[in-house]
Amino acid sequence: MKLYYNTIIIGLLLISCGQEKQSELPEFPVDINQNISLSLSEIAEEITSVELELTDESMINSDNFMRVIITENNIILAEIGGLFTTRPVLVFNRDGKFVRSVGSNGQGPGEYSNILNVAFDEKNSRLFILSNNPDRIICYQSDGTFLKEARLNLNSFDYDILYNNNELFFVCMGIIDRHNTKKSVYRMNENLQVKDSIICFESYFEDSANEGPFASDYIIKNQTSIYIYSKEVYSKWDPPTVKVSRDTLYRLEENKLIPELKLKFANNGFDRYGDKIIDLFNFYRSSRYIFANYKYNPNNRERNTEFPKMSYFCYDTKTGKGYNMLEGYTDDINRIEERVIIHPLTTNSEYFYYWHTNMHPNDLQEPNPTLYIGKLKK
Repeated sequence: MKLYYNTIIIGLLLISCGQEKQSELPEFPVDINQNISLSLSEIAEEITSVELELTDESMINSDNFMRVIITENNIILAEIGGLFTTRPVLVFNRDGKFVRSVGSNGQGPGEYSNILNVAFDEKNSRLFILSNNPDRIICYQSDGTFLKEARLNLNSFDYDILYNNNELFFVCMGIIDRHNTKKSVYRMNENLQVKDSIICFESYFEDSANEGPFASDYIIKNQTSIYIYSKEVYSKWDPPTVKVSRDTLYRLEENKLIPELKLKFANNGFDRYGDKIIDLFNFYRSSRYIFANYKYNPNNRERNTEFPKMSYFCYDTKTGKGYNMLEGYTDDINRIEERVIIHPLTTNSEYFYYWHTNMHPNDLQEPNPTLYIGKLKK
């Protein structure tokens, strides 16, 4: 009988340990002291290039952050993130020929004075533009026809939108008061009205907060799931009370955010004084790879170097290798000399893009930068 009970107890302990291990969140270490050159041939299955036609209407400055959407027939480009962006959304075909611009500068119906982000409904060929001054979402047919718009009464910043399965998702960081901020994911109906929301980040500050980049990729989907990264906003000298796991990527399932994985920085990204010194700007995944962009930002008591630069991280879940880069990736496929910075296609993170300007001997003026589109290995 004693042996029988001992067997049961051991069995329950094994089950308990197995459940505890299964519930642990996978962590992927980031070595901020590492600086290597990861070649794109190691992660990319293929890379195609598209030379975009240069006209008076279609000039592109790739120094501005560009949202790139690849549809079945077209390439849609938008300059986002600037305070005074007045350039319209540009549409090229898949061969790079300029097709049209969408919308125009202004504050009237169907006009915008600044683009915060864009999204595309492939099924119904509709383009959504998130603009401010005032805050609103504007919907166009892909041929440029204005359809509708809706005002957004949100005191917020850090915007992103994504269209998926007949729903428009809107992510923003709302300012509740000078001490409290909250990031939420909103689901919009066909009339561009909020039908429900999920709080994905909330923090309290003893003092005013520092904010990150004005625009980023907070909501990205791959072939199976939608992922949310909730960037922290924090006070340098008074770390906030944070109601979310730090440096964690979440998977959106119905009305729940499920923790998917976590980046592991030394001492969780804090220095010996208790200040957070890792500023994570972007965090997403494909079926095989995990990507992040961050800045190592020590405080004035320890910083004796120049203003912090962006670092780039890639982790290969198949090989178990992590790569940390201070200047970007090496394009050994197209033999581009300088490092390149890759960005995910937010509609499918199995693909990425980057820019490079190729000058030809017969060019009388600098051409548009070439768009490179890469497909990741699986």
